[in-house]
Amino acid sequence: MNTEQLLIATAHPEFASASVAELKQRDKQLTPIEELAPGVTLCGTPDVTALMQLAARERPIFVRHLAPVQTIANLSNTSQDLAELAIAIAHLPGLALLERGTHFAVQTRLIQTEESQEARPYSSGQVNQALAEMLAEDTGAIESIKKPQVIISLLCTMDKGYVGISTAEENLSSWPGGARRFAQTSEQISRAEFKLLEALEVFGVVLPSQGHALDLGAAPGGWTRLLLEAGLHVVAVDPANLDPRLTRHKRLEHYRGYAENYLDKAIRNSSQFDVIVNDMRMDAREAARQVAKASLCLQAEGFIISVFKLPHAAPGINPLTNLKEAMNILSKRFSLVQVCQLFHNRQEVTIVAAHPKK
Repeated sequence: MNTEQLLIATAHPEFASASVAELKQRDKQLTPIEELAPGVTLCGTPDVTALMQLAARERPIFVRHLAPVQTIANLSNTSQDLAELAIAIAHLPGLALLERGTHFAVQTRLIQTEESQEARPYSSGQVNQALAEMLAEDTGAIESIKKPQVIISLLCTMDKGYVGISTAEENLSSWPGGARRFAQTSEQISRAEFKLLEALEVFGVVLPSQGHALDLGAAPGGWTRLLLEAGLHVVAVDPANLDPRLTRHKRLEHYRGYAENYLDKAIRNSSQFDVIVNDMRMDAREAARQVAKASLCLQAEGFIISVFKLPHAAPGINPLTNLKEAMNILSKRFSLVQVCQLFHNRQEVTIVAAHPKK
């Protein structure tokens, strides 16, 4: 197959087949060719650019990242590989995207198989730096790791380098493989905070700087901390204790009980919230019912961010069936529902719901 017809799709390993199925829905001629690593699939299609642009508009649920493969360099696992990759990039027609002043990034992923324990003489960071310096000097483009307009994608196995150039939008994520990283801070309460931070970024929503928020399944309080930090008054609902650093916060009320009981009370009292979030450990369909119920407490311009837990695939159990049923429940209560499996999601997806139907 012509290398101009190849692309790499990245997803959570357990949902790699679901991600390929999503792409096939958009391009019936797409064919999975090889699994280069868990969750990383090399695919073939007659028109890579058209598929990537369509995916960028429609935002599939399980596909985290797409990268075109416009050439394949032969690697020897020596320092000579850098020269081979540089030559491969120099001959790409997409190099014309790197005009003077264009912000770009080189993103390299190194794939090491269990069968090959041979150490590499270079790191992904060293490849990125060497190639970015060369491209900046040759084209006048500006390296911008955090906010690139154009991305040179490299995925290197022990003997092949898959190389392509595309816009960050076409890649679905400006992070290598869709792996959005956040720095840990001393104030951080739990790693779950990364899920909320990534959701705000991916879905393009902003926490209001004032108003009221409801956090269902709040303990130990990571999401509550972020809501408070934004300036919101927060009702944190959970029978478990919150982190001691939060307990005396003047804008925090801790309801020590279950979400369903609190929502019954809130509905009776006509309580209204600008933001409602949920990270409770429950089946996606039950979570959808709780979110639908919570919509009665949501301001007209507010939004809900919720994590939906999915079961592991097993005989007689299809996690996608659970998700479809959960989304059907939400569609009856909200005019806008978006869903995506984020990098910080595991056996789950994140949804944003807005415009509650009255």
